Amino acid sequence: MQIPKFIQASYIDAYKGVAKEVWIIAIIQLINRSGMMVLPFLALYLTEALDWTTSMASVAGFAFGAGGFVSAYIGGWLLDRMPSFKLMFWSLILGGFSFVLLLFIENFYLFIIWIFITTTIADLLRPAAMGAIAEFSEESNLTRSISLLRLAINLGIAIGPAIGGFLIATIGYKSIFIVDGFTCILAGCFLFLKFGSRLNTKSKNQKAAEASGSKQKTAYSDKSFLLFLFFNMVMLCMFFQILHTVPLYFRNVYQLSEFEIGIFFMMNGFLIFATEMPIIYAFEKKKETYRPMVIGALLIGVSFIFLILDFHWVWISIILYNLITSIGEIINFPFISTLSILRSEPQNKGSYIGLMSMMFSFAFMIAPLLFMPFIDTLGYNLIWAICVVASLVSGIALFFLRPSFEHKKRAANIASPN
Repeated sequence: MQIPKFIQASYIDAYKGVAKEVWIIAIIQLINRSGMMVLPFLALYLTEALDWTTSMASVAGFAFGAGGFVSAYIGGWLLDRMPSFKLMFWSLILGGFSFVLLLFIENFYLFIIWIFITTTIADLLRPAAMGAIAEFSEESNLTRSISLLRLAINLGIAIGPAIGGFLIATIGYKSIFIVDGFTCILAGCFLFLKFGSRLNTKSKNQKAAEASGSKQKTAYSDKSFLLFLFFNMVMLCMFFQILHTVPLYFRNVYQLSEFEIGIFFMMNGFLIFATEMPIIYAFEKKKETYRPMVIGALLIGVSFIFLILDFHWVWISIILYNLITSIGEIINFPFISTLSILRSEPQNKGSYIGLMSMMFSFAFMIAPLLFMPFIDTLGYNLIWAICVVASLVSGIALFFLRPSFEHKKRAANIASPN
């Protein structure tokens, strides 16, 4: 069956106009995330290979997220003070070696400390990459640039867990730490190959800050933005169960193997890869940034309903949950980043990107602690019901915050010389 020409044109147009530097950054993320095998199987590795309890595994998940939270603050601070490419390079190289060292640690306390250090280093990549994306994008294609970065990440995530599941089944859990670390180092080498001459070049934001000479207000004093991040954080705490409680549910209730769980993540990644750019392009043409973000939050809440419903074939629940949560993610995540960047000024962009990254990391940090230790007492269905309600309430709250963001945008347009 031939694909209609208007669909082909729309799909191709969605990728046009994105800067070359953004494409290279996306390739770096693809290489890096293709080796992301530790995180999806972390809870299973700790509970099955090391015989930890689910409560102990949840502490490791908390430490993983805590490292990302600290890294987001440090990364945002550094982003206003050093070149983004330099920050990306050292994050990849040092983070890669740290992942490899994890495979030698089995003591609970040492593992918790080292996984915190590892993610603190590795997650410096997130604000650094976002800062580079903002620098090489225009407002008209910013969300697509962010989406392209997400596509590379999700394609890598689609590849990584599937390979990880295969490696665990054939070699064992230890192999995924080696591959994860190696791909980080490989991505760092590719970055040096492409941007080595720019590692010490100041960004536009740094130059603007130096030229202004005045101290700008940071994101921490923007009350509407703080509320915006809070309600998105609540929704994200529910969404991130996909990496913690959901795999345990698939294993313990649906009796899926590690390989089948890897297939689930592969489905999620490829769905996002295939549809995100055209969907974002359609909203971008309509100059929509806020409404899709709200709809995405609501859809993420709705997706958990399909884990509660009892279908005769469990893959119906899995596919419907995967489909709805993926669409919600597609139209929520990129616009959170876009709205955060557009709300900032050149001189304080790092604080907005850093605080947004902290919000993502904090949600990731507390997500495993919310439900994993209480699975036996609450039961999975009650957990999914809480996820539904919390996400829907967050989406409604974000809807009522919309006027303050539109007012800021109108004010910026009035102040613009164009």
